[in-house]
Amino acid sequence: MSRSSPQALALREPAAVLLLVSVPARASGELLALDASARAAAGVAEGGSPPRDLRDFLRRAGMVDDPVWDRLERGEVVAGARLPGDLWVSAGRVPDHDQLLVVVVRTHAVEHVGHDDTRGVVAAGPGTALSALREGHLVVDWIDGAFTRTTGATAHDVLGRSWEELLSTRDEAALAQLTRGVSLARSTTVTVLDHRGDGTAFLHEVRAVPLLDRTGAVCHVVSWHSDVTRRTAEASATDHTTDRSTERRAATRLEVLGRLDAVVLDEDVTHGIRSVVRVLGDHLVSAAMVALLREGPGGAATEVEVVAAHGPRLHGLVGHRLRRSRQAGPDPLLDPAAPDTGEPLEIAALDAPAGTATAWLAELTAGTPALALPLRGRENVIGVLVVVPHPGGTGPEDRTVLAGAARRAGLLVENERLHAREHALAETLQRSMLPDATGLDGIEGLDVWTFYASNVEHAQVGGDWYDVLPPAVDGGGQHVAGIVVGDVVGHDVEAAAAMGQIRSVVRSAAHELDDPASVLMRVDQLTGGMRIPRMASLVYATLQRLDDGGWEMAWSSAGHLPPLLRRGNADPPAVEVLSEATGTLVGLGERPRPTRERALAPGDVLVFYTDGLIETRARPVHDGLEVLVEVLAASRARDAAGIGEELLSGLGDTPEDDTAIVVVRVPEESEADGGALPTADTPRRRRWQLPAEPSSIGKARHATLRACAVWGLRCGPQAEIVVSELVANAVLHGWGTIGLRLFDLPGALRLEVEDDSPEEPQVVEARPDGGGGHGMRLVASLGRWGTTRTRRGKIVWVEIPTAPKN
Repeated sequence: MSRSSPQALALREPAAVLLLVSVPARASGELLALDASARAAAGVAEGGSPPRDLRDFLRRAGMVDDPVWDRLERGEVVAGARLPGDLWVSAGRVPDHDQLLVVVVRTHAVEHVGHDDTRGVVAAGPGTALSALREGHLVVDWIDGAFTRTTGATAHDVLGRSWEELLSTRDEAALAQLTRGVSLARSTTVTVLDHRGDGTAFLHEVRAVPLLDRTGAVCHVVSWHSDVTRRTAEASATDHTTDRSTERRAATRLEVLGRLDAVVLDEDVTHGIRSVVRVLGDHLVSAAMVALLREGPGGAATEVEVVAAHGPRLHGLVGHRLRRSRQAGPDPLLDPAAPDTGEPLEIAALDAPAGTATAWLAELTAGTPALALPLRGRENVIGVLVVVPHPGGTGPEDRTVLAGAARRAGLLVENERLHAREHALAETLQRSMLPDATGLDGIEGLDVWTFYASNVEHAQVGGDWYDVLPPAVDGGGQHVAGIVVGDVVGHDVEAAAAMGQIRSVVRSAAHELDDPASVLMRVDQLTGGMRIPRMASLVYATLQRLDDGGWEMAWSSAGHLPPLLRRGNADPPAVEVLSEATGTLVGLGERPRPTRERALAPGDVLVFYTDGLIETRARPVHDGLEVLVEVLAASRARDAAGIGEELLSGLGDTPEDDTAIVVVRVPEESEADGGALPTADTPRRRRWQLPAEPSSIGKARHATLRACAVWGLRCGPQAEIVVSELVANAVLHGWGTIGLRLFDLPGALRLEVEDDSPEEPQVVEARPDGGGGHGMRLVASLGRWGTTRTRRGKIVWVEIPTAPKN
């Protein structure tokens, strides 16, 4: 072989790993720690005394004398040198710790190269890391350049951190196996599907070797890190044990790794799970599916549902669900205490009690050689990946890829659920601070409708809010009510918390002062002292009933969008943009704020709103305000709720930002005497959001009866019975905010009640004692009904035939 062509040297098992104390200027070769192989080579029996220094080790291990040992004793770094007996020695300094890590490795014999000439030899060594045990935790002390080239992680990324971060993809099973090996002072090797710093996937082989101090206790761990993706593919290409093309198995395994890596972690969880299943079913196994546990209140799993499946034997199972029984015994697949081996389990061979998810999956896949891998969240098992292997079975490399796919699917679901829990927390906090949305607790003598919706596209919660303050007697004996609409910057729990603080401050100031400008100036003072971290805008208006029966509005704005006033006696209707009385955002100034007034007549309509109603990515605020004015001017509805529905319909019913709206309408004189509202052709739908509490049942009945009266429907009594039963069921058996929606369809009134529970109501036989069972039977007798599943729960709907209208 030409000396000008470097010859590759294949490294095998470590013969000895030593950690020397190497203080500059006085290196002595003192031995700090050594691995089990080195202890055995030096003849250290259990409880025996280990070598004191490098020379003592060489003597006791029978190592041949060589100049390289002198260099190591002096504390020099050795990139690599061959020794007699097919050994290779290298040494690297551990910065900031006065230590030298020495590794002696066995090699395959190499002809034509003498042990004293390594110029023509290239050692294909893996990346190396050294971790130290401190206060019971392994912390990374040093990595070499090969580790960075293999994993993409730099010293800045891992030094001083837990050795678990040597794997960028947290693999609990692999980490547990490595930790077990360290505790037993035993060399351990694992292979995991990992990701480099640039995000690309690779098969990461980790070999961990514990080092023992003079007492025999583990004090350090040396780990070697290799990318074995190509090696695994080449090994598979020589495997002739299956009836598939072995070369194709190797190539497709690499393709699967790349495709799984393309499943973005923050994408829609359903799409992500389907992508994982499709990749496996197309390239690695005959068929694949995922069944997830659905969460109930407090995170309890209430049922298991097949959410994605791909392949001829499993694709028809999507949508199958199992209601989990509390009486069922331990579940081999879903028990949180089940060990995570990372190995697929044969479902048919598992001893699963009847009623468990494992037994249910065995029934679904009966006659099919199905394997299962649990999907694990941070604390519990959250689902199962089920695969049907090809006739040739699955090799070790296939199982490694399947384990990586299960981890990816579990991570997708866990991330989505963590986000959903954070959103639910913020939404609950926000809704708890909003007043009653049915308008029943509004302002006596006025028709008030309110609406709030969070961001639809990203399911985010922000700081938009509204408030309807009940009438209070001012100093002159007049009844004064208040309307507040505001917007805190941000879309998170902190924004919702800041909103709650500002809302409380506004309520407090409004209780003491009756002039809107004075209220906002007091809010400026109080929020400045509270150091609320978010900017906010708001508009505050008072509504006062005059002695002659009319109404007067006064308002002041802290940088908020202007209210709108539509005159009811104008023909055509005219809309005034109340852009006066505008000042700086809350807390940004101490200047006096202005107040402006308007007299209100019967039929007049006021609209307060946040930017989520009018602004989208394709429509700036100015253009959106013009559309809002046009829609309000053209509205034909005769009540505040109908006007609000027209505004939502005209500006898009799926806001891209949080939206809060308050519509106030001064009733006509005929309504004051109890007369019926004139009916209008549009819009014929209504919606309300109700808290899950018993008082919502009565409010839902009242809102339904009013809508039927406005629409001129004679089925109000039947609708009242139906909505009472559906809302009562949602309060008693469901959870989350209750949504109530009404639709006047041709020939039928459709009522929808939504909650976050997936459990569907059932029509059952009435109990003999009369204690229950009548509700849904009565509902079924009044109209056609059914349920629709949603992402968070269900919608129960009923369609009641409508009598001829007035």
